[in-house]
Amino acid sequence: MAIRRLLLVNPWIADFTAFDLWSKPLGLLYIAKFLRQFGYEIELLDFMDRGRWGGQPTGRFNDGRGKYFKTILPKPEAAQALPRRFGLYGAKPEQIHHHLAQASKPDAILLTSLINYWYPGVSATTKLLRQYFPTTPIILGGIYPSLLPNHAQSTIQPDYLITGYGEKQVLQLLDALFGIERDYSRIPPYDDTGYLPWDLYPILKAAVILTSRGCPYHCTYCAAHRLHPNFHQRQAQEVLEEIVHIYQHWKLQHFVFYDDALLANRAHHIVPILQGVLARKLTVNFHTPNGLFARAIDQQLADLMFASGFKTVRLSLESVDPAIQAASSHKVSNQAFIDAMTHLERAGFSRQAIEVYLIMGLPGQTYSQVQQAIDFVHAQGAIVRLASFSPIPGTPAWEELVAQGLLNADVDPLLTNATLFPLHGRDLSYADYLELRHYANLNNARLVQKRPVANELE
Repeated sequence: MAIRRLLLVNPWIADFTAFDLWSKPLGLLYIAKFLRQFGYEIELLDFMDRGRWGGQPTGRFNDGRGKYFKTILPKPEAAQALPRRFGLYGAKPEQIHHHLAQASKPDAILLTSLINYWYPGVSATTKLLRQYFPTTPIILGGIYPSLLPNHAQSTIQPDYLITGYGEKQVLQLLDALFGIERDYSRIPPYDDTGYLPWDLYPILKAAVILTSRGCPYHCTYCAAHRLHPNFHQRQAQEVLEEIVHIYQHWKLQHFVFYDDALLANRAHHIVPILQGVLARKLTVNFHTPNGLFARAIDQQLADLMFASGFKTVRLSLESVDPAIQAASSHKVSNQAFIDAMTHLERAGFSRQAIEVYLIMGLPGQTYSQVQQAIDFVHAQGAIVRLASFSPIPGTPAWEELVAQGLLNADVDPLLTNATLFPLHGRDLSYADYLELRHYANLNNARLVQKRPVANELE
């Protein structure tokens, strides 16, 4: 039987702003690992890999973070009033053209996607792939088609579309395309065991670790439960072995946790993982770009985090308003946040090194509520990271906006862009967003006693 060659593609991001917080297409990598087990040959073309394509110069980071190249595009019609430049983030088009012009024709292309309103980047990527491989079937999966399958099918026009977990689905589809027969009765829908294929990257500064799928909470503005109906954590020993393998085999010291709920079930999950790291005397740096739940941080966990090498600590607070905290599943309270900050400081963390996610633009949220949250975090000595609300199809927040007539159910996903959506909000104006972000950044700078720096999420 001939070996079938697959090209796995992580597309451009199309947006007004983007920053690389150790981004890697985890879903695509899990599918690559899965398909290799069944004899498929894999090539990865990651448009967002700064290690391969380069990026904008920055002297601030040397741990895998950084700025992407940006290729300016005409602004969408709905964004003409926005004083921001729109574009493709990631590899320069000429770099991709040069690569594809020399590439061998794959037997099939697997294309992933992330945020819904990034779909223009998926569209541009698909058109380029069609140009070089017009007869090769393109299979689209990821978050965007899982949440908006009809829009993804009509807009991107892939040959095949996968929703939900893609591992077993795409195996069955590929086997059918190539006339391969096998027994699927004992093949799971996905497989989190083993090691991800980091050999697909020519240059690697950090490894992304996923210790769980989904989240036990049901925040009204989050789609985690739609994408992962059941919360599942991997075995702590298995995660530890993955970290040790990467540390020893790839000689990496930077590890990035991308869980939605890393600290859930802490005594049986993150605690034994970190205890294992210490027992093996690994010299590592852990980063948590996704917000950690402050309520889960007691003194034991804070001590373990500091001793094991946590360097980037970001906490989720979202708001200090009780009603908004209720919408966040009560996963944090003001007192729980204060307690977590105390535990982290006692463990050895500087308060100014701790960053805190706040959200602005939720339905009904006021200017003063956001400002009060900023002041609260700064009073605790931590850095504020303001995230702008973006409505996600199928979430309670989305349904509320539709019911109130503030959002059309069939709205162009581009209009839900976190930068663009404020132009259409009724609670906060675009000027309010700018003022609040400036206010947060100015006080951040005062805390660290340096000039204001750009917020990665602005």
